[in-house]
Amino acid sequence: MTESPLATLFERYFSVVHANTANLLEKVYQLRHQVYCEELGYEQQRASQLEHDDYDKRSIHCLLFHRSSQTYVGCVRLILADSQKPEVPLPFEHACGESLEWDFASSAATSRRKYGEISRLAITANFRRRRGEASVADGGSDSFEASAENERRLFPSVALGLYFAITAMGLNQGLEGVFAMMEPRLARQLRRFGLLFQQVGAEVKHRGIRAPFFISRDKLFNNFKPDCRVLLDNIQQQLNLASQQVQCK
Repeated sequence: MTESPLATLFERYFSVVHANTANLLEKVYQLRHQVYCEELGYEQQRASQLEHDDYDKRSIHCLLFHRSSQTYVGCVRLILADSQKPEVPLPFEHACGESLEWDFASSAATSRRKYGEISRLAITANFRRRRGEASVADGGSDSFEASAENERRLFPSVALGLYFAITAMGLNQGLEGVFAMMEPRLARQLRRFGLLFQQVGAEVKHRGIRAPFFISRDKLFNNFKPDCRVLLDNIQQQLNLASQQVQCK
């Protein structure tokens, strides 16, 4: 794989895992229950200690693995259009209502089939920022608390790694773009790395203040900083290699 300082740093501490087996999906749901139900109280706790919903049936999922602790510390999913009923709205459309500045028409150019929604991004408490950010599922994006102080100081964001991973998976699906409900502050942080999400609706109260954002495939590739493009390419190669290994078994 081509190297870059950012990619080298990320791969020293983390690896991304496509959660495409029953066992890995259970890890996703357990982590989401820990963050969304137990730590943040976004959802009610469940006897199964697994947090999942109907959208998971048409989503692809990713886990972030922390090498030194040998634990999963984050997850995210990409919701795809309903293959049987592509006219069914994505979750962010319900959250935004009439304030949404985007229209999915029936034409092929704006069909939901060409898009996805980044959702359920969660980072465990020990990797979220300690000061003022422990109540935010994505960790606020500036830095993270880890057992090793140099890791927290060096790598800018666990959330960034998850966004890169799910972006790679979306590109592998051939999507034209993705949406996400996120804090405007996180969108500004992602812009530093060339992830130029465009706000497409007003801020709403949705687990804090959130707004709908969109990024197209073209805008992604045209604005990525070289370091970040290498990291994205490396993650794509890692995911593709893992997929090939599974198919060969």
